Amino acid sequence: MKNALSVLVTLGLLGLPSSLHAQSLSAADIASMVDERMGGVDEYAAVLDDPDPERSLAAMQIMIGINDAQISRMALQHGLTSTNSAVRRAALQAYLDSSPNLEFYFDGSALDLGGFTGVMPSTNGTVSSEAVGYIIRKVGDFDQTKGCYVYANNANYCLASLSEEAVTISLWQRASPFKLNSEGLLVGEVFIDRMTPAAPTTIPVRP
Repeated sequence: MKNALSVLVTLGLLGLPSSLHAQSLSAADIASMVDERMGGVDEYAAVLDDPDPERSLAAMQIMIGINDAQISRMALQHGLTSTNSAVRRAALQAYLDSSPNLEFYFDGSALDLGGFTGVMPSTNGTVSSEAVGYIIRKVGDFDQTKGCYVYANNANYCLASLSEEAVTISLWQRASPFKLNSEGLLVGEVFIDRMTPAAPTTIPVRP
């Protein structure tokens, strides 16, 4: 939790009103403001670290879904870095339940560049000068009948499904498994349109 707390403190200080930036703050003033903000952060950290695993899990799921980026980020970090696979899965499920925008980064260096740059714009994507493709897909509701999270722009299309071991993402009418790595990225390989080989792909997991 130490890294998450550091990020929150930094974000909090950067979010101070502009009028305070214009003032000359003493070291004591800054220390007092940090202590005040840390007090609130510690309260949330204590809830996440509840010795009752069920309460801790419930707190994480609730905090990920609330409309507060700092608290959501803190809870998500807590779940994604857990050594318990069930907690990591629950964090991913709560994340998908929050209807996030999934950002896909495709390494197209092994693909035909002409075909790659031709396909990506047709899916509202872009390709960088380093042959990295980028698209965004918004997760919709979970469809009980289909057993998947639908694409927000097309409820007939299954975008993502979650198993014990992976998140399966469907793009270009092909399903690709993604696994969470230690850096909080979903990593996998995607066949882009009809091109081969599959492109290594990363999806940052963030609120």
